[in-house]
Amino acid sequence: MTIQMLVSILKNKAFLLIFIFFIIICSTLHAQKSTPEIDHLIKVIDETYSKENIDKKRLLDLTSDLYYSSKEAKFIKGQTYAIFEEAKIYYFEGDFALSLKRINEGVGLAKSQKDYDMLCRLLLMYQSSLLRLDYVNKAQQILAKCEEYNELNSSKENKKINDIFIDLAQTDLMVDEQGLSGDLKSVITLKKKAYSTALELNDSNKYKKITVIYSLESLAWSVALSENTNEARQYTQELDKLLAVYPNNYSIIQNFIIKGAIENIDHNYKEAISYFSQAIALSKENKSIYNLYEVYPMISASYGESKDFENATIYSWKFKHLSDSITQIKKKTDNIDLINEINVKISEKEEPESGLGKIMSAVIASVLVLGVAAFLLWYKNFKRNPENDHEVLVQEDNLDVTKRLVNLAKEDINSFYIEFRKVYPNFYQALQKEYPELNVSDLNFCTLIKMNFEIKEISIYSNASIRSVESRRYRIIKKMNLRNQDDLYMMMSYIN
Repeated sequence: MTIQMLVSILKNKAFLLIFIFFIIICSTLHAQKSTPEIDHLIKVIDETYSKENIDKKRLLDLTSDLYYSSKEAKFIKGQTYAIFEEAKIYYFEGDFALSLKRINEGVGLAKSQKDYDMLCRLLLMYQSSLLRLDYVNKAQQILAKCEEYNELNSSKENKKINDIFIDLAQTDLMVDEQGLSGDLKSVITLKKKAYSTALELNDSNKYKKITVIYSLESLAWSVALSENTNEARQYTQELDKLLAVYPNNYSIIQNFIIKGAIENIDHNYKEAISYFSQAIALSKENKSIYNLYEVYPMISASYGESKDFENATIYSWKFKHLSDSITQIKKKTDNIDLINEINVKISEKEEPESGLGKIMSAVIASVLVLGVAAFLLWYKNFKRNPENDHEVLVQEDNLDVTKRLVNLAKEDINSFYIEFRKVYPNFYQALQKEYPELNVSDLNFCTLIKMNFEIKEISIYSNASIRSVESRRYRIIKKMNLRNQDDLYMMMSYIN
């Protein structure tokens, strides 16, 4: 096509109008396009809520794959979903720095898409984190923002789920750290309402089981603290039935703690110690430090009441040591900085764009696309000799490129993955073609091996433990059928 032909076409206003709207539609579809891989990952993650116990490590691998696949496809909904799931896992582990980091990114993405359902859920997670970190006043403000976003929720079923967690979050603001309140009756009434609403959710809703369990546990705990132990026991029996079908470790730990509290209130100290001991063992296995923080003083009290003062003292000291550690976690500078950043992001007003403004923005964007296309066509046909392209590229200093990638990996690992693809456009495709078993996380890991980073460096740059990095390297070596890590580094050097 010549420039004259292009100009002639552009003079046809009818064609121009059709072409502009064609570009608008294509751009919109492209920006939110899922892929079969993304759909599969979302399906597998969804199934963990209805078919199996939640394996944190496996779920983190799945969410990581979903995040990077969605980012590559510019499918923001997939990114925010992955971020929310990761934030939950880090929250339950007590790793607030990582949880807040994911919440911060998720809020930005959700706001950009006006995804009010996800904004509400991310802020509910944020509100719980603020309470754990003793920012009570700010937690109250964030809860009000959750309600505001949920009113804009277009899905009635999702709105109902969020309403349940908003009610439970409200009760958290009414009680102290032990769950006690001057108006425990009102707390129980609100929790019963949340539990009743959870039972009314559609059976097809993937979140129904976990929502019913969570609300029932919260209710059982408050009823136990009100010393209505018979009613509390009935709730724990119902929980036993639910957890037999859906064995969620987080909920199993909480159920043991509730049972122990009930027996402790009824002066059955031997049974209480048994339940508390099971909760401690499972909490250690799952690195649930806040569950340990909750149960240590309770088991210490039970040992004390049963006149076993040696064990009472042991667990009292364990609680003191853990309490000091948690205090340090709460004071971490990273947490404070992230909280400030999230608060600023939430407080930023969303400027509603008028209908005319949206049309004008789309038209301007389309005209720019046409202008760029015309320029590139002219540039190719009249200004440049194709034979010179290679010479220009070759002149780029490879050493500077490598240095730039290394610095980027240190500063922002996600930006590094994106830039790496530009420098080595065929790397991912060639590697996956040769080794189809490698997933997105594996391929990203291989880019770091390609840069000759050592395990310790990969651990630091990717914010992962050395053990998990070594584990992934081992799995990749097995998938590629290589002998050792030397073969892996050698193989990566050959692939461009």
